[in-house]
Amino acid sequence: MSLQVFNTLSNKKEEFVPIDGKNVRMYACGPTVYDSSHLGHARMAIVWDVIQRYLRSVGYNVTFVRNITDVDDKIINRAKELGISPDQLARQYTFEYWRDMYALNVMAPDFEPKATEFIAPMIQFVRELIDAGHAYEANGDVYFDVASFNDYGKLSKQNLEQLQSGAREQVRTQEDLASIKKNPVDFALWKSADEGELGWPSPWGYGRPGWHLECSTMIRTVLGESIDIHGGGEDLVFPHHENEIAQSESLFKKNMAKYWMHNSFVQVSAEKMSKSLGNFKTIKSLLENYSADTLRLLILQTHYRNPIDFTADSLAAAKTAVLRLVRAAALDAELEQNGDVPAKVRDAIAETEKQFSDAMDNDFNTAVAISALFSLGDKVFQTKDASEQKAYAAALVRLAKVLGFTLADTRKKIEPETAKGVMDLVLELRKNARENKDYATSDLIRKELAQLGINVMDAPGGATWEKA
Repeated sequence: MSLQVFNTLSNKKEEFVPIDGKNVRMYACGPTVYDSSHLGHARMAIVWDVIQRYLRSVGYNVTFVRNITDVDDKIINRAKELGISPDQLARQYTFEYWRDMYALNVMAPDFEPKATEFIAPMIQFVRELIDAGHAYEANGDVYFDVASFNDYGKLSKQNLEQLQSGAREQVRTQEDLASIKKNPVDFALWKSADEGELGWPSPWGYGRPGWHLECSTMIRTVLGESIDIHGGGEDLVFPHHENEIAQSESLFKKNMAKYWMHNSFVQVSAEKMSKSLGNFKTIKSLLENYSADTLRLLILQTHYRNPIDFTADSLAAAKTAVLRLVRAAALDAELEQNGDVPAKVRDAIAETEKQFSDAMDNDFNTAVAISALFSLGDKVFQTKDASEQKAYAAALVRLAKVLGFTLADTRKKIEPETAKGVMDLVLELRKNARENKDYATSDLIRKELAQLGINVMDAPGGATWEKA
């Protein structure tokens, strides 16, 4: 079975055939760094992480680019609320995003361009659009002339007459914009700004780029005029990706991307998880109580094009399920391979690996692929032969790695809150021993803790402890 991917542009599955042999150029829209990332952002990052991992595992040479939007009206407005500069805010949340991605075992992209690093190329892009008759300047702003691009709406399957303005929040009201735009659906390529606001000089005056412009410019500069895969969340189909297509294809006269792929939302009570609704859990807060593998399983056990209904029960179930895999995978490191593996075991592993690859070749169906991992995990414990257990466990670890699971065995590790509870219990037992005049036990507890690097200090208000 050849690899099939669902193309939003054609609205059907298509055989995956890269433009240039085994070389794959892939771009996914990254975060706008104005706040902490939540589980919805984790889903997008993990989905594209798995896709590029799988493509590499089957022999493709992948160049993966994920951008960071570090100039945007949301960043500027949030910075004003906090009384800091937009640059400082963007740096803070960029570093936080990197920390979250590392904690989730998301591979770093090959390139991660920031919008502020591409101002000059974006200005040049706008110049070329104006020269080609696809954009116009109006009172210091520059707009894309949607009517000049006949294919506008082909990705989102919308009729031009029914569309509203594709621009993000503007400094001016829509009523003001209507007086200077040729068409209500024309979107901003360059937005004027007052001196003192975040901006850059340009041929049209002081201002900053429109949101849609950065991705078209980055793709052109880093990957070329036409790429294999362009991905992102389904909320980006319109207006963001539709506007990217208009900008790039009107200028280059070729498809911006061969395959457009979009992941669905994480939902809470049937509503999209989002900052604006206030129903989100940050990645950092979730990782305080759940492993990266648990969050990854929660996300990948649903096909990327289907919504995830986030509940406490679904998270708890994922935590229990991951533990099953961890127990099985641990035997890969614990057991010695003694003798040859029976042919029946090799055949069973080969069959499971085929089930895994067939699932992934079917539009990256991780939900089915994960069932192959659990099948191997079950086989580990269905045999008493150590060599067979080792073989099944090794196969499990190998396939899990393709999906980005670490299967790290943390069963013996104690979280800080748990450790504090244990120490409180030990000190309470020591207190009881002292009250019962069992000084031998009291002194023994203190001595053993000291050997572990923990000092116990007695005081009138009770004993306290600290690391030596």
